[in-house]
Amino acid sequence: MLMREGVEVSEKAGPDDIVTAADFALSSLLCLGLAERFPDDKIVSEEDRDHYFDPSQNRRVWLIDPIDGTQNYMLDDGQYCVMVGLLVDGEPTFGFVYGPTTGKLYFGGPGYGAYGRNALADSSQIKYGPFTALTSPANARLLMGSRDRKAHPWVCNLANVSLVKTGSIGLKVGLILDGRADVFAHLSRKLKVWDTAGPAAIALGAGLDVGSLERGTRNKEGLNFPLPQVLHDSTVIMGRPGALDWCRANLLQNTLDGTENN
Repeated sequence: MLMREGVEVSEKAGPDDIVTAADFALSSLLCLGLAERFPDDKIVSEEDRDHYFDPSQNRRVWLIDPIDGTQNYMLDDGQYCVMVGLLVDGEPTFGFVYGPTTGKLYFGGPGYGAYGRNALADSSQIKYGPFTALTSPANARLLMGSRDRKAHPWVCNLANVSLVKTGSIGLKVGLILDGRADVFAHLSRKLKVWDTAGPAAIALGAGLDVGSLERGTRNKEGLNFPLPQVLHDSTVIMGRPGALDWCRANLLQNTLDGTENN
């Protein structure tokens, strides 16, 4: 990531939603590489001008977030990553999350397992899991984004919650894999499918819980990817086994009510 200094920056939806020349350059690089390797697959990047496609004609869809945490990238605080996820028939199947600052690469998916290695060093590959279950009354190290923390200040007052702060969603899941956090909860229903496809696949490969506070539109556990719509229509939960039950026991009612326990 050598393009930060003097890089061109522009706004997308507003001043808090920026894109840089590095986002576009990396998007192009990843799209070209995947197209060469998987010529029959659909490839969708956050930085595409048009995200519409016919999912009935595309069973295999790659979703790319070239820089998840562009604000963090511009701040050079290390809290950003590159994320790629593969959906097959709408299900997270394989994913990659790479932190350029640390060189940490997470990858995997259901049926493959979940793995990590340091791409910048000659270090051995590690396999993640199995993880101990998180029970509903237990204390939990909870990962939430800054917008969610501001919108739901009552979370800070929950007796069995310790908030853990980090940037990119991919890095949040990485902290859970590395045993430094227990649950990631996104409550505001603003995540896009490229935010979650890669991390969700890796989490599932590790045996983690992936789903939402709601039971889901398909009457089963799991995160719904509503392609060709790119905005998730639900909350998003990822965490240790038992995380979905823990979140429903500790977060659901206040989230639905909008109650602030101040």
